Formats: sequence, structure tokens, C-alpha cells
Amino acid sequence: MASSQEEWQRYQEAMRQGDKAAAAAAFQRYLDAKKAEGKGHSRPTLVNLSTKAKDYPNAVPLEDIPKVMLEKPQFFDLLRRLAGK
Repeated sequence: MASSQEEWQRYQEAMRQGDKAAAAAAFQRYLDAKKAEGKGHSRPTLVNLSTKAKDYPNAVPLEDIPKVMLEKPQFFDLLRRLAGK
């Protein structure tokens, strides 16, 4: 199994390429690698404080990000912009 850092790099590359399925799979592998390394015991939530109307929830638990990324194109675009920075 690859390290969490390697999986994070793969996730960022998939995001830059714009491939939703590959990005979701890479993020899931990243979460699995973090658990395998004994890290990631907390249950963080990604929170968006924007007041603009959007089609995805304001708070997304970390383990649900791959699913929401595939279901909601606007959420994927937001994460893609963040990965590019």
C-alpha cells in the first residue's frame, strides 16, 4: 500500500486533470492509507461558510467526500479549485 502522502499527490493530480471518478477513488485510497498508518482517528468535517446557493451540503464529513464529489458537480469544482492552489 502506498503512503498517505503518495495517495494525496495522486488525488491532487486527478483533480488537476478533472477526472471525478479517479479523484474520488484517490481520495478514498488516501483516507484508507491514513488509517493504515495509524493516523486519521479524528472525524473532521469539511465546512463551507459561503452564503451563496449551492447544490451540496455546507458540512461534509471527510469519509463522505468521495461520494459527494461524484454526485455534486459544483462540489467537485470547488475542490478542484482548492487543489489547484
